[in-house]
Amino acid sequence: MAIISKNMEIQERIIGTFEELQSAIHGLESQLVEFEILFNQACDRHIASDFQKECLLDRISSRHVTIVSRHESLQLIQETVSAYRDYDGLFLDHKQLLQSLELLMLNHAEREYEIAAIIKKWYEKFVRAVDFIADLAY
Repeated sequence: MAIISKNMEIQERIIGTFEELQSAIHGLESQLVEFEILFNQACDRHIASDFQKECLLDRISSRHVTIVSRHESLQLIQETVSAYRDYDGLFLDHKQLLQSLELLMLNHAEREYEIAAIIKKWYEKFVRAVDFIADLAY
């Protein structure tokens, strides 16, 4: 069994969390494309029905706005975390990284609670990646 330093274990956990974040962003991008297609179809139906399908258009538009907001929130988190990544792909100054995410969350808590909640979820994931108790099985 190879012995890995605590720092390398933390790096692996942060990188894993960062990859999970990137995957979530990619998933939302796919949803955005799908909702743009749905929105165009709903517009066509709305026009074809002599403008009687406004409710459908509103629901799709509302859902699209929600997905855009989530996507923008995750991109903001990605930009913040990426600022602590070096050229080798390792994350530097874990404590400062967590403080930056916490500050980002608190800044949004005052005016955009939904975005702050998304940031909090990812902040907690990065905290777990940095502050872990390694399983010691002998």
